[in-house]
Amino acid sequence: MSAELAESSRTVVNRVWAERLGVSPLAFGAAEPILITRPELTAAVSLRLGATTAVAAPEEALALLRPLAAEQLIAGAALLTALEPLRPQLLGAASLSFLEGQPETPVTGTTWIAAEADVGSVLDQCSGDEREESGLGEMTHRWAAGARRGEPGAAAGYEVWGDGLAHLGVAVAAGARGRGLGALAAAAAASHAWSSGLVPQWRCRLAHRHSARLAERLGFVRAGEQIAINLGAAGEERTTR
Repeated sequence: MSAELAESSRTVVNRVWAERLGVSPLAFGAAEPILITRPELTAAVSLRLGATTAVAAPEEALALLRPLAAEQLIAGAALLTALEPLRPQLLGAASLSFLEGQPETPVTGTTWIAAEADVGSVLDQCSGDEREESGLGEMTHRWAAGARRGEPGAAAGYEVWGDGLAHLGVAVAAGARGRGLGALAAAAAASHAWSSGLVPQWRCRLAHRHSARLAERLGFVRAGEQIAINLGAAGEERTTR
């Protein structure tokens, strides 16, 4: 991986992502790109873990991507150019970071945190896009954080992927940003996940520098990338079959 993880964590990460892509976990030890035919998809999903790049997409997309080098398969501009006949649209590009051990964040007497308490209140103070991106509405392990004697200002939680990864989500109310509450809530979620035998995963869009800095503050190590591209023409073809 781009950053060194312990073998045990690397094994978990590779296994869970391999299951999601529909490929053997051993594939992530390969130097050559892996192209995975997924006829049901209406998007091309490109993932890099360490030295291996894997792309899952319908065959009509893979046919256009086969001439590309590994570094191009994880580059948004190159993917969009190659997939131009399918009217591609970038859905998102994100970094993948993972945590080994307990998160590195202080807990002070000026804040409070509680499981499930007032998570809904925090989400009500966020935009629809922020709520959707956090994924907290569907997560079952959730925490809220706030200033002492104050309203909750941040929430975090995680969803279990493949009995191995804890995919984290964080939301901070607009009026509570810059107070460290997001870090506090995220630390509670990551700590619970790690103590439960899971590897915490942090995925954030490449443009969200604040989210990336928060992950680094907590001790997450960036170890991969993911790009998703919608295939308009491919999706239309499937609906008319």
